Amino acid sequence: MVIERIINRVHEKREKIVTLLSDLIKIPSMTGEERDAQDFVAKQYKEMGLDVDVWEPDVKELFDKFPYIAQYPSHWEHDFILPYQDLPTYDALVKSNRGDVLNYINRPNVVGTWKGSGGGRSLILNAHIDTVKVAPRQEWTHDPFGAEIIDGKIYGRGASDDKGGVVAGIAAIQCLQALGITLRGDVILESVVNEEHSGNGTLACIARGYTADAALALEPSENKVRLCGYGCAYWQINITGRALHSKCRWEGAELRGVSANEKLPGIITQLLQLESDLNKTPVNDFYQGKMPFIMNIGMVRGGTSDTTSAGSCSIKGKIHFGPDMGSVNKIMDLFKESVMRAAINDPWLKEHPPVVEFFHHDDASWIDSEEEIVKTVILAGEKILGQKPEIIAGLGTNDCRHLINQGKIPSFVFGPGTGGQEHTIDESIRIEDLIVNVKALAVAIYDWCK
Repeated sequence: MVIERIINRVHEKREKIVTLLSDLIKIPSMTGEERDAQDFVAKQYKEMGLDVDVWEPDVKELFDKFPYIAQYPSHWEHDFILPYQDLPTYDALVKSNRGDVLNYINRPNVVGTWKGSGGGRSLILNAHIDTVKVAPRQEWTHDPFGAEIIDGKIYGRGASDDKGGVVAGIAAIQCLQALGITLRGDVILESVVNEEHSGNGTLACIARGYTADAALALEPSENKVRLCGYGCAYWQINITGRALHSKCRWEGAELRGVSANEKLPGIITQLLQLESDLNKTPVNDFYQGKMPFIMNIGMVRGGTSDTTSAGSCSIKGKIHFGPDMGSVNKIMDLFKESVMRAAINDPWLKEHPPVVEFFHHDDASWIDSEEEIVKTVILAGEKILGQKPEIIAGLGTNDCRHLINQGKIPSFVFGPGTGGQEHTIDESIRIEDLIVNVKALAVAIYDWCK
């Protein structure tokens, strides 16, 4: 029986799979510094006999083809460097003189295609090679690039997010190839850059023409089927005051010293009212019990002295919103309107309106649980686990948004990463989760593409 042969082959390859992930973890690949790790991945693809495509994403092409969702390239040392009031643009990037760090030079995507014999359904396995930074390094108790194995876990930056996913896709195909299995449909392995923050790596794959009948994002989900995803927007509001010494705040009955900080309550109240109003939006059954809109107010900075009214202040945060809320561009417009509503009701802010800036925005994504690829993966998982994998509603943001919204490809998350390990100190992945995922992926690939 093919399923038993796949399971046995993965068992036989267990140590090699662990070694492959360990070797990849040992190659630092923080966002902006992905080249060495991508060279390693390309080498694996070539040794597997895949058709290998290596290229650096074209930023201008992304803005030309996807003007409403393309983002500035990001780098782990320069995140959130370029704010924008409406949408980011290629011209603004050029004029910023930050193109020397915000680019994809020596940051290639690597795609390997296992060509089928023809007539079968195709499948993309998407994973990202970039990781978040290590800092604060002194708080790690394991070497972030040491790939230490302790109590059934591999430790290191990217172990769960998302080098475990990169390796799971490679190992699943390797095991099928080792069994001499041939498929009718193509299997496309995508190892993309800059998933963290921008998502431009996957967007570049779509721009290059990579498509399939379905796609799996091998993000950490503990082998659960994570459908759909929230969108988000990072924002900042800049408020202007009039800086004067505290003794000069009043000139007779006239208010002269206006602290930007004292204008915060009206704006914050309006933002929380927006959150309250939007959370009355009806949600579909899949998201019952979950708030469709989240307004996080993260940081407030303002003023230079306790004896001087604050000449300026800023408030920063992040919005999360579910697929029932509409497009991210609509959400951004509602946010700006809410801030301006607060300003109109304040005489000072009416004359000195606050400035709203964004640093990043993502659409939400939606896939129906009745899609055939969902049923195929659940059945494959059941064959391996002995029970159906749990289906969970996605609250985070990942590259499925581009696969679904721009690529029009039915997509969802099914990966080996250990829950709660993303971006953490002493990041790790359970080896057993990785092995189970390789088995389930191999079975799903076989069932879908045969």
